Amino acid sequence: MRYWIYKRTLLLLAAFGGVSASASLLPDSPIWSFSSFLGEVLFSPFKLLLAVLLFVLGFLSYSIFVRDVVKIGTSKWVTYSLGFPKLIFIIISFISILYLIFKIGTIAFIALVLALWYGIMDVGLKKLN
Repeated sequence: MRYWIYKRTLLLLAAFGGVSASASLLPDSPIWSFSSFLGEVLFSPFKLLLAVLLFVLGFLSYSIFVRDVVKIGTSKWVTYSLGFPKLIFIIISFISILYLIFKIGTIAFIALVLALWYGIMDVGLKKLN
């Protein structure tokens, strides 16, 4: 159990740090125009690559917490034991993503949508007849 808590703590730090660091590394100018996107890719490609990699790390880490919530919510029987540490980590991850949404906005919301999509898709529940 101690290893599980250590792993989840690192995942939560990676999720929060990845999304918030990617938001600070992404350019402030509207990147959706072709000229600014081309300038960003040509003049600072590693900064943009690092921002994208941190964003992916962040939303994949949040998707693990979403997977836990879906497994807990869809189990008919108590096969997936909901211990106190699991509940605490689910609540902390929910609070941290809400904090990021209010602080950062669009990037954190996109990370939440992708984490929900990938986390629900990754559950792999067995069909019960």
